[in-house]
Amino acid sequence: MQIAVTPYTQHQYAGDESCLVVPLFEQGFPLNSELLAEADELSLQALADKDVITGRTRQCYYLARPDGAYKGVLVLGLGKRSDFEAETLRRAAGKACGLLSENRVEHVHLDVSHFPDMPVAAFLEGIGLGQYDFDVYRTPAEDKPEPVTVQRMTVVTAEDADTASLEDELHDAAVIITSTNAARHLANTGANEMTPSALAAFAEGIARESDCECTVLGEAEMEELGMGALLSVAKGSAQPSKLIVLHYHADDEARTLAIVGKGVTFDSGGISIKPSSGLHEMKYDMCGAAAVLGAMTAVAELQPRVNVVCLVPAVENMPSGTATRPGDIVRACNGKSIEIQNTDAEGRLILADAMAYAAREFKPDAMVDLATLTGACAVALGHVAAGLFSKDDGLAADMEQAGLASGDRVWRLPLWDDYDKLLETKHADLSNVGPREGGAISAAAFLKNFTGDVPWAHIDIAGTAWGGKNVPHLSPDHATGCGVRLLLRWILGEAVE
Repeated sequence: MQIAVTPYTQHQYAGDESCLVVPLFEQGFPLNSELLAEADELSLQALADKDVITGRTRQCYYLARPDGAYKGVLVLGLGKRSDFEAETLRRAAGKACGLLSENRVEHVHLDVSHFPDMPVAAFLEGIGLGQYDFDVYRTPAEDKPEPVTVQRMTVVTAEDADTASLEDELHDAAVIITSTNAARHLANTGANEMTPSALAAFAEGIARESDCECTVLGEAEMEELGMGALLSVAKGSAQPSKLIVLHYHADDEARTLAIVGKGVTFDSGGISIKPSSGLHEMKYDMCGAAAVLGAMTAVAELQPRVNVVCLVPAVENMPSGTATRPGDIVRACNGKSIEIQNTDAEGRLILADAMAYAAREFKPDAMVDLATLTGACAVALGHVAAGLFSKDDGLAADMEQAGLASGDRVWRLPLWDDYDKLLETKHADLSNVGPREGGAISAAAFLKNFTGDVPWAHIDIAGTAWGGKNVPHLSPDHATGCGVRLLLRWILGEAVE
């Protein structure tokens, strides 16, 4: 998307299919815009007098003006000013995407000249995420016109606004949108194509086009490293497992952050096979991997002064004559033995080896993993927030703040030592499952055994990676890209100025 920032005194319409967007808080009439034609202002005021336009949250009204300098006016309802936050604007913009598409708008002019504190990047995110569509496999209908999306955005500011800083902020937001949608594309692709090898190829593509270094460990190399937990998951699949390591090095003096994403490209449950209902959605079990790889595409372009190492254990979990059985005992690369009581608790097994390897080889200052790990977390928090687990209060607070700022919200759940007892077994150091009660927490307690002394946070995105509703800029028909914006907000905040 082409983005421009201009003071209202220098603004000009380009003569294209453009739309003037005017924000409106509840009870905020008259409209505040120097660009609004007087006749249109009177028309909109008449509609407000009849309560057709109210400024309530996410209420959008489009006034077509085919013969004007702009082809329409979009009044963007933002609700009560006292309740307003960046997420309000994201969702309002996402709601507006339908109207913009119906009216074939290609260029939006957002007038914030009377709203100096408006978080304009959130509007851009709402549009960029809201008009995402995964149409790779669909045959275009011959009797329907090509869909129209917003291709240009002009932000109109007050005369004394810091346009240079705003341009930088919008540039970063555009990169983050592209990265989030890239993660959504990875997740939405069918598991017959999005294999562990395909994930590895995507990571190698990032390295080819940037300063990142990529190493992909195959099964023989992982065998030599003693990664029995990771390798046990893929034993039933014809697809070879991979451990993908993508490293962005910025500065020897800067902190090093590790991000780890669960990459189960399809999860049948293995021998502990899942029920058929909803099984097609198990292509989404690599959304953690998609998130960390999506984040790395932005890191590679934005080049913050912080070192980032990304690890993706990529496997397919399938039942076969060679698959791991319940009751098998395996050993992770840090020496811990694990009794596998349920082969459908496979994500924690692959993360165990990946995180232990990251802690040993890279000695990061902090490590965060993202995983569609437990249905229990989705039961606890629904599709509204991801679960956050950490023994480090500072890191947990950083993730909470990053979640609020980015819209990828998290909610901290306890990780007390009491939960460690849920994983005790007489036959190994750990069981890979505990009782049903507290399932999301016992899964996090399992992972804690593989982090060494590294400050660590676990983000369970099982409820937020797909299937959410009532978030207009994140379609329930597609993966959400959850975690990309969260990670980037955290990573960029850790960068050395």
